[in-house]
Amino acid sequence: MKTLIQRSGYRFCIAQSISGLESAWDSIGSSTVLLSSEYLEMLERYPPAGMQFKYALAYRGDDLLAAFYFQLIPFNAAERLKLNKSHRLGLRSCFYDHVKALVASQVDFVTLVCGNLLATGPYGFKNVPTLAPIELQDVFDQLLKALFEEPELIHRASVCLVKELQEARAFTMDRKLPLNFLHQFSVQPAMVFEIRPEWRHFDDYLLALESKYRLRIRKAMEASGVLQHRELDLGDIQRCEHQLYGFYLRTAANADFNLVDLHPGYFTGLKSALGDRYRIFGFFEAEELVAFYSSLDDGRELVGHFLGTSSKVNGHYQLYLNILIKYLKLGIEGHFERIQLARTAIEMKSSVGATPVHMACYIGHRNKLYNRWVPSLLHYLSPQNDYTLRSPFKKAPAEVQK
Repeated sequence: MKTLIQRSGYRFCIAQSISGLESAWDSIGSSTVLLSSEYLEMLERYPPAGMQFKYALAYRGDDLLAAFYFQLIPFNAAERLKLNKSHRLGLRSCFYDHVKALVASQVDFVTLVCGNLLATGPYGFKNVPTLAPIELQDVFDQLLKALFEEPELIHRASVCLVKELQEARAFTMDRKLPLNFLHQFSVQPAMVFEIRPEWRHFDDYLLALESKYRLRIRKAMEASGVLQHRELDLGDIQRCEHQLYGFYLRTAANADFNLVDLHPGYFTGLKSALGDRYRIFGFFEAEELVAFYSSLDDGRELVGHFLGTSSKVNGHYQLYLNILIKYLKLGIEGHFERIQLARTAIEMKSSVGATPVHMACYIGHRNKLYNRWVPSLLHYLSPQNDYTLRSPFKKAPAEVQK
């Protein structure tokens, strides 16, 4: 079903499925597979629990300007931020966490997310190259206002979240400009591993490390040496689907923040849809799967996707570090330019050479009165995570002299 809305010189075609929009949607080029119609169709077939979708094509006259992708998801702050699991010691700290969890339990609404909650990055819209940034901002402003004026179209969502725009694509925030009702905020940075042109093999990367970091990686590789490591084909994924999903759930349960729960068939569905562009690898102990990780071939970038480990795995295998090492090997030997490693385990990822990339997010409430309180609530509920960044690479002679 499609809905047409005319507003301020723009025409918006809004639909709840990508089916029937593929030709127009894919006519706007995109450098990411995560905004392709084939990926979005797959996600409709295997949606995360409680998630629904909206698509919007924006036109001026007969000219297609931009395509916007939305995910609709119920959000309860206490549940998703896991504030009921206090790790603090001391009466005062425990009381603070209890009050915070009580406040968060009242934050319960449907959220309209422009972007993809299953990936870190700017996967919420694409536009024709001739559309200037301020024009795009105006188109988006008119679209959001139109959607908020038609609450039944968006399942009465009261909040809009625009997630993770890189600095080059961030909106210009000014009370005189479009989108001035949105509030900008930051989350933990995404960790990105830049691959140097001279690295043709993994050993080239190792030689660029300081000795203590190189030794640490070699010891981790030795620790997992008794495990088998191999890629899973579609048949393997189908046979191991229950285990893969269980390992993913265990990893997700240990995270401080989790917005979605994957569909149990997601891994099989994604492999079927994308073929060799989506790969899953497993670690096996005596032929038993004990861990997996997955990646997306996104053109010049390798995107680290979901992973998981068994509760039976011994710590001396250093599996998480070994998974990072496998990502680096895959990226370097696959001749990618960079590897997207999401935002968890920042310190460990920096220890292998990944660096933080800060991204802008935006949020707004459709009720103007409530919208004034959004920045204060964000500040109060935001998890406080401290981390130390590592610098594992050898210093250039000029840096050593400073």
